[in-house]
Amino acid sequence: MLAVLQIDTILREVDTPALVVDLGALGRNIEKMAAIARRSGVSLRPHAKTHKSVEIARLQIGAGALGIACATVGEVEMLTAAGIPNLLLTAPVVDPAKFARLAALNRTSPLTIALDHVEQVRAAAEAIALDQPPLSIVVDTDVGQARTGVTSVAEGVALARAIASHPQLRFAGIQGFAGNAQHIPEPLARSAAAEKAAAMLRDFAAALAEVNLRPTIVTGGGTGTHVQDSVGPYTELQVGSYIFMDADYARIVDETGAGLPFEPSLFVMATVVSVNRANEVTVDAGTKALATNGPPPCKILGVAGRAAYRFAGDEHGILTFPDGVRQPALGQRVLLGASHCDPTINLHAFYHVVEEAEMQIWPIAARYGWREAATR
Repeated sequence: MLAVLQIDTILREVDTPALVVDLGALGRNIEKMAAIARRSGVSLRPHAKTHKSVEIARLQIGAGALGIACATVGEVEMLTAAGIPNLLLTAPVVDPAKFARLAALNRTSPLTIALDHVEQVRAAAEAIALDQPPLSIVVDTDVGQARTGVTSVAEGVALARAIASHPQLRFAGIQGFAGNAQHIPEPLARSAAAEKAAAMLRDFAAALAEVNLRPTIVTGGGTGTHVQDSVGPYTELQVGSYIFMDADYARIVDETGAGLPFEPSLFVMATVVSVNRANEVTVDAGTKALATNGPPPCKILGVAGRAAYRFAGDEHGILTFPDGVRQPALGQRVLLGASHCDPTINLHAFYHVVEEAEMQIWPIAARYGWREAATR
């Protein structure tokens, strides 16, 4: 765990607010999920939408992941350029320009993409020349989140048949991400939501087998339901937040009351900039440094005793302390555990990666807008 000593030594010159990663905890989380997958006989395709980082993707591949899942074409481009294999684009695209970019990438590094509509299938086929390698497709399936995906088995089978009818495409399998289940704190309700999603995918796979389109890939799952998902029907899990953890996942417990078996490894370092009020101080990390679509930070390092964080605008947050607790001094630095890790990361350009007495800077290479900025 990061210590106050590191805040005052190797991090002392870092401008705040700054994104800080405990490399030891990150590595332990990666290894722990890899071990869970090995014991369960399921593969991992961790999601780059969480970290948007070549360095972290390499750590995950090194721990045994079969590939990496991506949410954007930009993430696919970043990881392909870095030589990361077996990429899966999990979010359906529509823009012909994006299909052209995917086709170009597929020529040198085979990709798989998720689609949920016959017009997308037609556009994907048109982007692939007959003399090029076929593009692998999984049918995206709505298993309860009501965001993307086919909404019935019959619709899914028809789409799989449409994919298989194009020589430029290869039907690879099905995808179902139960995002609606991941953050349900109560274990029985979370398990029920995960099982409902799994049952829908089992029914879909059985219907495909009946028409000689047995899926090779059944992909989905997530950090909050990784225990339930690891017993099937998934062949691979798209877990993401387990590497960092955040305030939302801190609320998740199992039937024994224990939390998820992963450590917080992601923090926003902030500086105390005002101390003029009793029982509270102001830090320089607000909504531009921490995502607001989740609980506020619940783990705060570098303070004496218990403290609570609340947002106080774009640039500021407030730490509140009980009576009798010594407040941090003006200029003191603290580490705030992530609120919602994925969008918090997207607010920053770099990770400050700390291990004992050393610090590395890792770019957050696939933030939204990076490609447009790079081509100006």
